[in-house]
Amino acid sequence: MSNRVAIIGAGLAGISIACLINKKFDTEIFEKSRGVGGRMSTRNASPFNFDHGAQYFKIKSKEFMNFATNLIEKEVIKTWSFRHAFFNENNLEKLKIITDKDKYYVGAPNMNSIIHYLSKGFKINLNTKINKIIKKNNKWCLYDEDKKTFSEFNWVILCLPAEQALNLIYEKIYFYNLLKHIKMRGCFSLLIGRDKDLNLNFDAAYIQNNDIVWIASNNSKPNRNNNHSLIINSSYDYAKKNINTSREVVINHMLNLINKLTKKDLSNSALISLHQWRYAEAENNPVQNYFIDENEKIAVCGDWFINSRVEDAFTSAHELSKEIMKQ
Repeated sequence: MSNRVAIIGAGLAGISIACLINKKFDTEIFEKSRGVGGRMSTRNASPFNFDHGAQYFKIKSKEFMNFATNLIEKEVIKTWSFRHAFFNENNLEKLKIITDKDKYYVGAPNMNSIIHYLSKGFKINLNTKINKIIKKNNKWCLYDEDKKTFSEFNWVILCLPAEQALNLIYEKIYFYNLLKHIKMRGCFSLLIGRDKDLNLNFDAAYIQNNDIVWIASNNSKPNRNNNHSLIINSSYDYAKKNINTSREVVINHMLNLINKLTKKDLSNSALISLHQWRYAEAENNPVQNYFIDENEKIAVCGDWFINSRVEDAFTSAHELSKEIMKQ
């Protein structure tokens, strides 16, 4: 193939667009982390496992269902049946039983199993942080932080948060100013590994009017091990106010809140760890589902264009792929 495409970012958007344009273009993927997945990553801290990014997803569009059908048939995607609670502050207001018919989907045996399955056969450069891209002789050259060069690409597709994409492009590119006005917000994920089950009356819960908004028992999902792994997510507002607060203070605050909610003491857990997502979602979503500069042959896509859900990553990539395939 003569048309070479560099894809920067190996989350669902990046892997999806590689799958969607693969018949026409020779793709090469670059990922700064040690593994693929992006927000669909799984943290392994033996003997505990945490889907510390996306917790589950729904399938709403025909296009996403078509894309996911093979994964469902291969049991890489499974439905999650669980006891779903709703809290207002610390008061339980409703408990709903989610069954297979409700079709809350997860990856199996981990959320990142989906990305691992889809990425088979692609050339992926892990632990490769691209920090500069330059156009030379009408072709794109990429440079990583170790000054290694990857060259002769016809197209570059940035599957990154808006601020990270902006750092790689220059003002000449059509969507530079559009990216410049996108602001992202983050959240904290507190990961707790327990030797013993807490025996809660729910498997996952939404919490209103609190600095924590979500708690889930990871081992309640299908094909997980029996080790007791909890994920607690903060609100966006709390994360914004405490982005520079020490990790110890954030951990203690979130622990105190979850202790009040569950009426249990989790401070003596076998594992307590904090992950900070700096770019969880956009504060102001663009009107478009992607940005593209056909003259410069560069584009950007990602879940943050829409509502930062799993399907949104696919939708953004799918819509962009239709434009790329016309080239």
